[in-house]
Formats: sequence, structure tokens, C-alpha cells
Amino acid sequence: MAPLARALLAVPEPEQNPTDPVLDLAPDAADPGVDTSAGLDPRTDPESLTLCALMWSTDTAAAAARVTGALVPADFDEPAYAELFTVIAELVTSGQPHDPASIAAVLHRAGGGQKDAPLRRALADVVTADTTGSSAAVHYADIVLSQSYRRSFHITGQRLIQAAEQGPEDELFDYMVQLGTMQRAAWKRLNTFRAGGAHA
Repeated sequence: MAPLARALLAVPEPEQNPTDPVLDLAPDAADPGVDTSAGLDPRTDPESLTLCALMWSTDTAAAAARVTGALVPADFDEPAYAELFTVIAELVTSGQPHDPASIAAVLHRAGGGQKDAPLRRALADVVTADTTGSSAAVHYADIVLSQSYRRSFHITGQRLIQAAEQGPEDELFDYMVQLGTMQRAAWKRLNTFRAGGAHA
């Protein structure tokens, strides 16, 4: 990877000096202890509806596996939903029940106390989002993937702007090509899901 690409994709490690000049264009990660879901209506939010349908889709294991195999936590804009998806995906992958009670049990066993209050609140909202069935899970997962794909262009645009302002000119084109390759892969992932194939 070229030096410019390494710099622009770098994420400071915890032990780094906070004054060290590191370019990090990834979106700021929300504090898991902060409730960022205010204003989201779980009955109309496709991320919430995807999770709700997954939790109630006990009729077809193949559909749940298709959704959890295609999506990744980063596809969810809401951090609490990304964490819930991680739990659901792990249960689906291991062949365990992934209904609301089973997910609540996983959260309870993990502990967390007050820090996980937003996650438990998100679970309560998702459970009552009022959608069920494997076909609904696939439908809403398609919307989540589409929204994630569009967000990736905003991030790519920000990286290109910063590269144009701060990067060595002899590395700019290669960096743009690298970002374009990433966007092409994201487009292929979206279309593979829509075609009904498994996510590689």
C-alpha cells in the first residue's frame, strides 16, 4: 500500500500520543455508552426492521444466513444496531436460536451494566418494530446495503478531498484508483445480494 493510502486510512492506536499527526478520515465512532438512536423510529427505520425480521425469522434458516452473510456491522449507521447485528449473526452462524429472548440472554451474560443501557433500549425498540418473516429480513437488508453503499461514497469523497489538500501529487492517482476499487467491490457486493447469491 502506498504511503498516502496508509496515512489516510490510518487509525490511531490507543497507545499513540494524541498530538501525533495522523490523518483519519473514517467516521467518528460513537461512544457505546451514549444513546445515539434519539429521533429514529424503529417502525420506519430499515436497520431496525432488518434486525426485527431476523429475530422473528425462525421459519427459514437459509434466509437468515443469507442476510447475516451479506451484511457486516459497518453497514449499520446506528452503533447500537451494529452491535445487535453482531450478536444475531454470531447466533445464526453457530446454529443457535436468534429470537429476542436468546439475544437478551446473550447481552445479560455479557454484563456491561449501565454502559449497555442504550443497547438494551435498542433491543426493546427493535423487538416491537412490527415486522416478521424471512422475506422481510431480505427486503430490509437490501435497503440497509443500499444506504451503506451510498454512505461509502461520502467517506470516499472526504478522503479524496483530504488527499488533494495534503497528499503528495505523485501518489494521488494511485490512491484514487485504490478507492475506486473499493467502491467497485461494494457495488458488486450489493448486486450479488440482490441476485440472491451468497456474500463472499
